[in-house]
Amino acid sequence: MPYAPLVDGAAAPDTGKYTLTFSAGDNAGACFTVTAGNRTDGPWTYTAHAGKQLSDTWNTAYSHGVYDLSVFGPNGFLRTFKGSGTATGPEVTARHDASTGNLILSLTNPGSTDCHLTLTNAYDDTTATLTVPAGGSVQHTADLRAGKRWYDLSVVSDSDTSFLRRLAGHVENGEPGVSDPAIITA
Repeated sequence: MPYAPLVDGAAAPDTGKYTLTFSAGDNAGACFTVTAGNRTDGPWTYTAHAGKQLSDTWNTAYSHGVYDLSVFGPNGFLRTFKGSGTATGPEVTARHDASTGNLILSLTNPGSTDCHLTLTNAYDDTTATLTVPAGGSVQHTADLRAGKRWYDLSVVSDSDTSFLRRLAGHVENGEPGVSDPAIITA
Protein backbone atom coordinates (compact mmCIF):
# COMPACT_ATOMS: atom_id res chain seq x y z
CA MET A 1 0.00 0.00 0.00
CA PRO A 2 1.28 3.50 -0.73
CA TYR A 3 0.23 5.08 2.57
CA ALA A 4 2.63 6.86 4.91
CA PRO A 5 0.31 9.06 6.99
CA LEU A 6 1.64 11.43 9.65
CA VAL A 7 -0.13 13.58 12.20
CA ASP A 8 1.80 15.75 14.65
CA GLY A 9 0.38 17.73 17.55
CA ALA A 10 1.60 20.93 19.18
CA ALA A 11 0.28 22.84 22.17
CA ALA A 12 0.43 26.59 22.53
CA PRO A 13 -0.08 26.88 26.30
CA ASP A 14 -0.01 30.65 26.28
CA THR A 15 -3.16 30.64 24.11
CA GLY A 16 -4.75 27.35 25.24
CA LYS A 17 -4.77 26.08 21.65
CA TYR A 18 -3.73 22.72 20.23
CA THR A 19 -2.73 22.28 16.58
CA LEU A 20 -2.71 19.12 14.50
CA THR A 21 -0.67 18.94 11.29
CA PHE A 22 -1.69 16.25 8.78
CA SER A 23 0.48 14.74 6.04
CA ALA A 24 -0.32 11.87 3.70
CA GLY A 25 3.25 11.05 2.70
CA ASP A 26 4.75 11.39 -0.76
CA ASN A 27 3.00 8.63 -2.73
CA ALA A 28 -0.74 8.91 -2.03
CA GLY A 29 -3.25 11.31 -0.57
CA ALA A 30 -5.12 10.40 2.59
CA CYS A 31 -8.32 11.30 4.39
CA PHE A 32 -8.28 11.81 8.16
CA THR A 33 -11.21 12.03 10.57
CA VAL A 34 -10.77 13.79 13.92
CA THR A 35 -13.06 13.15 16.87
CA ALA A 36 -13.03 14.76 20.30
CA GLY A 37 -13.74 12.87 23.50
CA ASN A 38 -14.77 16.06 25.30
CA ARG A 39 -16.60 18.10 22.65
CA THR A 40 -19.80 17.65 20.67
CA ASP A 41 -19.11 19.85 17.64
CA GLY A 42 -17.13 17.27 15.60
CA PRO A 43 -16.18 15.12 13.84
CA TRP A 44 -13.89 16.97 11.45
CA THR A 45 -12.59 15.56 8.16
CA TYR A 46 -9.36 16.53 6.37
CA THR A 47 -7.87 15.37 3.09
CA ALA A 48 -4.13 15.78 2.60
CA HIS A 49 -2.76 15.53 -0.93
CA ALA A 50 0.34 13.44 -1.63
CA GLY A 51 3.45 15.40 -0.67
CA LYS A 52 1.44 18.15 1.07
CA GLN A 53 0.41 18.95 4.60
CA LEU A 54 -2.33 20.95 6.27
CA SER A 55 -3.11 22.05 9.83
CA ASP A 56 -6.04 22.95 12.04
CA THR A 57 -6.24 24.30 15.59
CA TRP A 58 -8.60 23.56 18.47
CA ASN A 59 -9.23 26.06 21.26
CA THR A 60 -9.33 24.37 24.68
CA ALA A 61 -11.47 27.22 26.02
CA TYR A 62 -14.42 25.20 24.68
CA SER A 63 -13.35 22.03 26.52
CA HIS A 64 -12.43 23.28 30.01
CA GLY A 65 -8.72 23.77 29.20
CA VAL A 66 -8.02 20.21 28.02
CA TYR A 67 -7.80 18.56 24.62
CA ASP A 68 -8.86 14.99 23.79
CA LEU A 69 -8.46 14.44 20.05
CA SER A 70 -8.29 11.16 18.11
CA VAL A 71 -7.28 11.04 14.45
CA PHE A 72 -8.26 8.10 12.25
CA GLY A 73 -6.65 7.51 8.86
CA PRO A 74 -5.99 4.80 6.28
CA ASN A 75 -4.63 1.32 6.98
CA GLY A 76 -5.41 1.25 10.72
CA PHE A 77 -3.79 4.64 11.38
CA LEU A 78 -4.67 6.20 14.74
CA ARG A 79 -3.22 9.06 16.76
CA THR A 80 -4.66 10.16 20.10
CA PHE A 81 -3.66 13.42 21.76
CA LYS A 82 -4.82 14.13 25.33
CA GLY A 83 -3.58 16.72 27.76
CA SER A 84 -3.87 20.17 29.23
CA GLY A 85 -4.04 23.01 26.77
CA THR A 86 -2.76 25.43 29.38
CA ALA A 87 0.41 23.63 30.51
CA THR A 88 3.78 23.27 28.82
CA GLY A 89 4.20 19.53 28.44
CA PRO A 90 6.04 16.89 26.46
CA GLU A 91 5.24 15.94 22.88
CA VAL A 92 5.73 12.78 20.83
CA THR A 93 6.14 12.52 17.07
CA ALA A 94 6.41 9.30 15.10
CA ARG A 95 7.94 8.50 11.72
CA HIS A 96 7.74 5.25 9.80
CA ASP A 97 11.13 3.80 8.88
CA ALA A 98 10.42 1.83 5.70
CA SER A 99 14.00 0.55 5.52
CA THR A 100 13.70 -1.31 8.86
CA GLY A 101 9.92 -1.61 9.28
CA ASN A 102 10.21 0.13 12.66
CA LEU A 103 8.75 3.30 14.13
CA ILE A 104 11.05 6.16 15.16
CA LEU A 105 9.71 8.24 18.04
CA SER A 106 10.95 11.72 18.94
CA LEU A 107 10.00 12.74 22.46
CA THR A 108 10.49 16.41 23.33
CA ASN A 109 10.23 18.30 26.59
CA PRO A 110 9.93 22.10 26.37
CA GLY A 111 9.44 22.28 30.15
CA SER A 112 11.89 23.45 32.79
CA THR A 113 12.22 20.07 34.59
CA ASP A 114 13.03 16.58 33.35
CA CYS A 115 10.02 14.41 32.54
CA HIS A 116 9.64 10.65 32.56
CA LEU A 117 7.54 9.13 29.81
CA THR A 118 6.42 5.50 29.85
CA LEU A 119 5.97 3.80 26.50
CA THR A 120 3.82 0.65 26.30
CA ASN A 121 3.74 -1.58 23.22
CA ALA A 122 0.45 -3.50 23.00
CA TYR A 123 1.85 -6.04 20.52
CA ASP A 124 4.66 -7.43 22.66
CA ASP A 125 3.57 -6.19 26.12
CA THR A 126 6.84 -4.35 26.68
CA THR A 127 7.26 -1.05 28.48
CA ALA A 128 10.11 1.43 28.54
CA THR A 129 10.50 4.50 30.72
CA LEU A 130 12.38 7.30 29.00
CA THR A 131 13.76 10.37 30.73
CA VAL A 132 13.50 13.46 28.57
CA PRO A 133 15.67 16.31 29.89
CA ALA A 134 14.27 19.79 30.41
CA GLY A 135 14.38 21.66 27.11
CA GLY A 136 15.61 18.53 25.34
CA SER A 137 14.57 15.56 23.27
CA VAL A 138 15.13 11.82 23.08
CA GLN A 139 14.76 9.43 20.15
CA HIS A 140 13.45 5.91 20.60
CA THR A 141 13.06 3.16 18.01
CA ALA A 142 10.05 0.90 18.47
CA ASP A 143 10.90 -2.56 17.14
CA LEU A 144 7.81 -3.76 15.29
CA ARG A 145 8.87 -7.31 14.38
CA ALA A 146 6.54 -8.92 16.95
CA GLY A 147 3.53 -7.25 15.33
CA LYS A 148 4.67 -7.75 11.73
CA ARG A 149 5.09 -3.96 11.28
CA TRP A 150 1.73 -3.25 12.97
CA TYR A 151 1.95 -1.11 16.10
CA ASP A 152 -0.15 0.17 18.98
CA LEU A 153 1.90 2.29 21.36
CA SER A 154 0.80 4.43 24.31
CA VAL A 155 2.90 7.10 25.98
CA VAL A 156 2.02 8.54 29.41
CA SER A 157 3.80 11.03 31.68
CA ASP A 158 4.61 10.66 35.37
CA SER A 159 4.14 14.40 35.93
CA ASP A 160 0.81 14.94 34.11
CA THR A 161 -1.93 12.35 34.54
CA SER A 162 -3.95 13.92 31.69
CA PHE A 163 -1.15 13.35 29.15
CA LEU A 164 -1.61 10.51 26.64
CA ARG A 165 -0.30 9.89 23.17
CA ARG A 166 -1.52 6.76 21.40
CA LEU A 167 0.02 5.77 18.08
CA ALA A 168 -1.30 2.87 16.03
CA GLY A 169 -1.00 1.77 12.43
CA HIS A 170 1.20 -0.17 10.02
CA VAL A 171 4.60 0.63 8.56
CA GLU A 172 4.56 0.01 4.82
CA ASN A 173 7.89 -0.86 3.25
CA GLY A 174 6.98 -2.30 -0.16
CA GLU A 175 7.14 -5.88 1.07
CA PRO A 176 4.11 -8.18 1.42
CA GLY A 177 2.36 -7.76 4.74
CA VAL A 178 -0.29 -9.52 6.78
CA SER A 179 -3.62 -8.44 8.22
CA ASP A 180 -3.38 -6.92 11.66
CA PRO A 181 -2.49 -9.87 13.93
CA ALA A 182 -4.31 -8.22 16.86
CA ILE A 183 -7.68 -8.47 15.11
CA ILE A 184 -9.58 -11.31 16.68
CA THR A 185 -12.25 -12.97 14.59
CA ALA A 186 -14.80 -15.53 15.69
